[in-house]
Amino acid sequence: MGTTTGYSHVTWDGLTDYPGETSRIYSGPLACEHLAFIINRQLPGGSGTMHSHDVAEEIYVLLRGRAQLRVGDETIEMAPLDAVRVAPKFEHTTSNPYDEEAWWLVMAAPPEEFIAWDPVAYGPPPD
Repeated sequence: MGTTTGYSHVTWDGLTDYPGETSRIYSGPLACEHLAFIINRQLPGGSGTMHSHDVAEEIYVLLRGRAQLRVGDETIEMAPLDAVRVAPKFEHTTSNPYDEEAWWLVMAAPPEEFIAWDPVAYGPPPD
């Protein structure tokens, strides 16, 4: 990590999928202090868990493929480079009912809820 140079760097191949998921969490390895973010490869037929956050807002950007984002009772069809901001306290999830992988960039702030949930993955790496 280049903390004395003003930046941190990780590679896709240097990260591993979160246990039981197809997500790679960048926040901890990059020592992010003000946001949490992941890249998630959602397999065909895959879906996330409906959830909400007390304080954090999340931004979902579909990088590749087609997929759906559900917020409350509304389902939003997503195409590459579409983005949705989900406000705190709103139930939401993703799904991929299509035949190809969908790649999501998911960013959230503030990161405290995520760090509390998994400090190793989302928190700054130990010195």
